[in-house]
Amino acid sequence: MNQSKSKTAILLINMGGASDLTKVRRFMFNLFNDPHIMSAPQPLRAFVAWMITAARTPTIKEHYHEIGGGSPLMKWTKLQGDETSRRLSGLYPGIISVEAYSYISPRVEEAMANLLNEAVQKIIAVPLYPHYSIATFGSILSDLERARTRFNLGDRLKIVGPYYKHPLYIKASVEMIQQALTQMDSSQPFHLLFTAHSLPQSFILKGDPYRLQVEKTVALILKELPIEHWSLSFQSKIGPVEWMKPSTIESIKELGGRGVRQIIVTPVGFVCDHIETLHELDIELREIAHQAGIDRFVRAPVFNDNKTFIELLASCVEEYLK
Repeated sequence: MNQSKSKTAILLINMGGASDLTKVRRFMFNLFNDPHIMSAPQPLRAFVAWMITAARTPTIKEHYHEIGGGSPLMKWTKLQGDETSRRLSGLYPGIISVEAYSYISPRVEEAMANLLNEAVQKIIAVPLYPHYSIATFGSILSDLERARTRFNLGDRLKIVGPYYKHPLYIKASVEMIQQALTQMDSSQPFHLLFTAHSLPQSFILKGDPYRLQVEKTVALILKELPIEHWSLSFQSKIGPVEWMKPSTIESIKELGGRGVRQIIVTPVGFVCDHIETLHELDIELREIAHQAGIDRFVRAPVFNDNKTFIELLASCVEEYLK
């Protein structure tokens, strides 16, 4: 498609990842140097980010190696954008989709500059975080507002808000769990463990709505798919500060100790596969589950190219095209 003839662009924004092992250090430094994640002033923040990166890079490189040498997040983000623009192109000819990332290139301002060089008149930004947290959605909003000011975009830039309770988001989430249910022994009981990315507890105490929104998503899923035995946990804790509880690892150990032998782990808020699903859940958590005596461990898929999720993205974008 010739971008120079396009007047409207969809800008999908995700966190990014290391496309190969040589890019792990830079990605991690950019992540920890984000003021929305670490509030320390510069140059202290950069120094601490450098220290964390130096300590963790060898381990994270090994994790990337074990999932194939790089993150598939960028591949899935491009596919999601391409499918969204394709779905809308019948009614809105010439609409295009591009990607931007918080911690790798192209960053938001770089992507915006490229679009404006191609004479795009309207940009609809879609942060790929269903729930709002200052550390994720809030960070992207800061990038977008900085770009709005730099390029004098005014109302030419539209931003899709969190969609954690959108009916299509709930429908897509239910579909993922239903796929996992086919792998359960229906003659035996099972437990459904929702796992969402954790945050330092200090964020929640300051009023971050993330946990409440995650809990709302879970409640809406269970309304559509009533399951007797379930719980919610939080993963990806880093560092010594207090994080949201219960942790996914401790939940798995506790469930195994109670005699649970079948479990479905379903990620909440992850829109595509990346290191936290492919390694943290599929490799690390699976081993912990087996050590805890859980015989059947099934990780529900995330959206990736799920048609209902693409329909959700298209629906959110179309609100700004009518």
